[in-house]
Amino acid sequence: MSAFEVSRYHDEWGPIHVLSDNDNIYLTFGNGGEQSGMQVNQPDRLLFQYTQCMMLALLMAPAARGATLLGLGAGSLAKALLLADDNLQLTVVELREKVALAARDWFSLPDSTRLTLHIGDAFEHIQAPLLPAGQQDLLFVDLYLDNGLQDQLVDPAFLEASYAHLRDEGVMVINLWDEGKGILPLCMDTLQEVFGSQPLQVSTQEGNVIVFVGKDIQLDPHPRRLQTQAKKLGSHLDVPLQRLLNRLQVVV
Repeated sequence: MSAFEVSRYHDEWGPIHVLSDNDNIYLTFGNGGEQSGMQVNQPDRLLFQYTQCMMLALLMAPAARGATLLGLGAGSLAKALLLADDNLQLTVVELREKVALAARDWFSLPDSTRLTLHIGDAFEHIQAPLLPAGQQDLLFVDLYLDNGLQDQLVDPAFLEASYAHLRDEGVMVINLWDEGKGILPLCMDTLQEVFGSQPLQVSTQEGNVIVFVGKDIQLDPHPRRLQTQAKKLGSHLDVPLQRLLNRLQVVV
């Protein structure tokens, strides 16, 4: 069954569409791509594989208490992070206020004391953060605009500010899509230079590449050592984290 529009929002950047195929609800930005989604009968379960892969970061920073998410979308990652750990405090930065409104109206974004939402530019937030530098254990970068944004993700100034945003041995996670632009090799080289460690990556069925890098610490490149934790968290979130963990690769 094809999806049909159930709601539409507008702002200075263009339309925001909410679509449904009865089983799932999707958020799109008017160019045909589904940016985020939710199963109607399992609203807290991560629908897309790329978001499931990003949750592997919790295995790499098991004692995390503070996380920042750049890019809210429909709120899937935010909901999963809050569900995964009752002690995690989450700060989310979203450029478009109407996106946040759609996430609350249609995608069950919770009103939680552990969730702080800022409407503003993610790059400005990282380079002039509301929180003091070095306060977060995890930094998730899941940003999307129609053009130009991905180049900023490999800007050394952005990555250096991201490095400063994290505590010692913190972990940064980036959702990348190459689209033949040669972004990935440049990003990996710059990440390794700025963070002082070798990135890891997982390729997803949607074509995204999820990249993990530790702040002055080499993330464990041997997935077997994290299988017990992956089984427990995967069962809690109802996602196949053990299988996704086995696809984790060292960037060479």
